[in-house]
Amino acid sequence: MEKVYMLHGFMGTSKSHFSSQIDYFKEKYELVFLDLPGHGDSPLESTEDYFEHALEYVISRLKVGGEGYLMGLSLGASLAVHISLREPELVKGTILTGYTPYIPERLKEVMEKQYDYFINIEENNTQIAQSFENLHGNKWRKTLEHVLHTMTFKYPGISKADFEKLNTPVLLLNGSNDKHEVEAVAYVKENKEDALIGLIPGAGHTANLDQPDVFNRIVEDFLELRGS
Repeated sequence: MEKVYMLHGFMGTSKSHFSSQIDYFKEKYELVFLDLPGHGDSPLESTEDYFEHALEYVISRLKVGGEGYLMGLSLGASLAVHISLREPELVKGTILTGYTPYIPERLKEVMEKQYDYFINIEENNTQIAQSFENLHGNKWRKTLEHVLHTMTFKYPGISKADFEKLNTPVLLLNGSNDKHEVEAVAYVKENKEDALIGLIPGAGHTANLDQPDVFNRIVEDFLELRGS
């Protein structure tokens, strides 16, 4: 069976962020659940240079596990694109959701407010803080700070020139509810003409969880097309 490496988003795990995909794909594909540094069952703790550290970790796992597809949500989607640029021979294709290659200027203030909210999450939402501790143990606070700082102030963007170098097949499925993610789909298609793109109605940042039936069917078609 071909491998599909699952790359989760901020403060999730591969099994929690792809819970609606596991049963659908597990009979046809070997699903590889990678918890990023500082998250879930990862053997590595987070570091200040979070994105590069996570990138190197996933690449090391790919080199051991072998070529496969990358399915990435949000942070995981950004990692999937950068891995495809750096180690294309390891990637059969990338499936992206909740992805944007850049943060628009108009969202900088929103991102900073989101940063303030999560950096004080114990005071702002004790239930979410508890869920983070349940998923990640006592390392959750350090992980949150490192990832939040990276994705807010050092966002791992992709330039038009980078997209021109991206040779691996891409499927991008964003939700239709968030304007900047709608714009991201258009941006990717403009700069990588052979990318397969879609907007899933009634879905937000986590389209794979918001509308799993639609997401799963489209992904299945993409994987079968690539495997034929």
